Amino acid sequence: MRLYHYWYIVCLINAWIISEADYPERIEDDNRDVSTPECGEESSFVVNKCEERCECKNGKLTNCHRVRKEFTKMTIEHRKRYINTYKLASVHPLFKKGYEKTVALHLNESDEARLPEVFLPWHRWYLTEFENLLRRIDCRVTIPFWDWSKNIHHWWRGTKKEDLWNPEDHGLGGDGSKLDNHCVENGPFSRDKWSLLDVSGGGCLTRNFLKRSLVHDTENVNKTLSLPLEKFNEFEETLRSDYHIEPHFVVGGTMNNPLISANSPELLLHHAFLDKLWYEWQTKGNEYKNVYFPNVPLKFHGSKYYCWEWIDSSNLPGEVKVVYEE
Repeated sequence: MRLYHYWYIVCLINAWIISEADYPERIEDDNRDVSTPECGEESSFVVNKCEERCECKNGKLTNCHRVRKEFTKMTIEHRKRYINTYKLASVHPLFKKGYEKTVALHLNESDEARLPEVFLPWHRWYLTEFENLLRRIDCRVTIPFWDWSKNIHHWWRGTKKEDLWNPEDHGLGGDGSKLDNHCVENGPFSRDKWSLLDVSGGGCLTRNFLKRSLVHDTENVNKTLSLPLEKFNEFEETLRSDYHIEPHFVVGGTMNNPLISANSPELLLHHAFLDKLWYEWQTKGNEYKNVYFPNVPLKFHGSKYYCWEWIDSSNLPGEVKVVYEE
């Protein structure tokens, strides 16, 4: 057999191994084989094959927005799809480098990401980068948000089907074990099913729930959203200092360690909620949308983007459009 024939066969075998490997969270291609819907009435809204919300115009789908939903209100199927896609991105050879690179954005920029000048737009960029990675696997996936304000007295509950911390394959698993360094021992991210990146030291995902009521309930959130334009600094500081810090602290473990918290799957859901609150405040008018950040000349460290490019969720870089659903 000639040498090039040999290497050709080796390449074919390797390709087959990757495509047929028994990844437990693998998403089958036929799940994504959905025909593009036809437009109905002019200006009506249609959901396309990637489950984006689009507008019908001149017989074509246009102005398509990714729809981010509250995790505990999603169907079991959609929750599983998100979790499976997240895990697949973190382990599959075709996506793992992208996953490591995206997580590293947060690992390397934790100090900058907490500055008031960039906190909101920086995390909007980070969420979109992570979402772009997941949508390479399944274009129907968007990052959910966790509205902890509606469940402040038993936010740690995992016994009900809809609970965030449900231990089945549609939840994130529960608290860590007090007998084993707070390693998570149930759910899709348990120590026997998933681990942190090597660059973060590897090992298990940890949680150390502080089982007490959260300070900020829906009433507090609504008061924050009602702040007038001239109190933007108060609005931003409330999100960055109060709403941001407490869930990190009460979940504990990996989530509460700024050096490695980007490994924690709940981090994305928490920051998506903060982004949703900014998004809601911005919908009060163009002056609310464009306050403060257009005058910030800072570029995100290690990237080509400026703060002002991540202000309008309906006009983000890469032609990305995002809407949040209640």
